[in-house]
Amino acid sequence: IATPIDLTANYATPASSLEDSSSFWGEVPWEFQVFRHVPLQIDGIMYLWGAGNAKMGNDYPEQILGIAVNQKFETLYVYHCTFFGSPKNTPVYDLVFRYENGDSATNTIRYGVDTLDFNTPGKRTVLPSSPNTKVGWTGSSFTPDGNRPLLFSLTAIKNPQPSLKVTSIDLFSSKNQSTGVIFAMTAGPSGLMK
Repeated sequence: IATPIDLTANYATPASSLEDSSSFWGEVPWEFQVFRHVPLQIDGIMYLWGAGNAKMGNDYPEQILGIAVNQKFETLYVYHCTFFGSPKNTPVYDLVFRYENGDSATNTIRYGVDTLDFNTPGKRTVLPSSPNTKVGWTGSSFTPDGNRPLLFSLTAIKNPQPSLKVTSIDLFSSKNQSTGVIFAMTAGPSGLMK
């Protein structure tokens, strides 16, 4: 069974403030969605510090700690993107599983591999290179002419200790150019994403 993780307490921007927006955010799919056969509950946005946004005055947090999970699972599916691009393979953020026995497992999310800038370069869409990442959704546009569609990725992160309960997840910015932007997480079986 795939279970969307409740991120309500961790969102910096709730979907309710964006759904009726006249900007491109108003056209983005919110609430319950199924992308690539993965059920997602998209109720807002979490941001992690990135130099590009910091220079513009958006000083997002360097870490988000204690996202409650409290379940066993084989794979975590993360629906995300970045603000601002970086050279390929540049770390964007670390996602850390915290287990019931005190163990942890760190997964580094990399630009161009696992996630991309949501503002695409136009009709020539670049895709994430990891076999564990697919385009979750594309649509709307960053520009009024519609030539720069938004792109959000869906990444499958294998749990190295599926027999142990993951009590929580921590997120840490890699403090590079790109801002990590996380919309939803779903815990479930491996091989769900098609």
